[in-house]
Amino acid sequence: MGGAVSAGEDNDDLIDNLKEAQYIRTESVEQAFRAIDRGDYYLEGYRDNAYKDLAWKHGNIHLSAPCIYSEVMEALKLQPGLSFLNLGSGTGYLSTMVGLILGPFGINHGIELHSDVVEYAKEKLESFIKYRECVVFSAPIRLLDLEYPAWRESHRARLGCPSSSTLSNPNLG
Repeated sequence: MGGAVSAGEDNDDLIDNLKEAQYIRTESVEQAFRAIDRGDYYLEGYRDNAYKDLAWKHGNIHLSAPCIYSEVMEALKLQPGLSFLNLGSGTGYLSTMVGLILGPFGINHGIELHSDVVEYAKEKLESFIKYRECVVFSAPIRLLDLEYPAWRESHRARLGCPSSSTLSNPNLG
């Protein structure tokens, strides 16, 4: 999966190609993809492939191929008010799209192993919120932030939830 679906020039091209290949089948998933520019989740200087249906990784920061995200979102039949848990939540791209569908009463949690990726995801979420006028959504909340070596040695995990905040963002409907 990935690579053959899109060689788009921008986010709209990517989504049009995913729709044409029938990876995106519902309006809510399409609207979530259109509301969030995939290129915004890439590091500066690495955006050349942002709109291709390819996975990307630099250090611990990673994005799966867009067709994978669309398949996940379609298969889960996401609706407002549901709960979502993203293991290996990475940049927060998928979690943020899901949060748009879940709406303000959904529960949206992400677990990410690497603290540098958690910080990157927080920056991306803050940026996403800053440039949106007014739509409420279920913001991703990181439940677990463990550095792998510490976890491996102790075989214990500490859970902690940061405080939730009210967020604005573009409506999906």
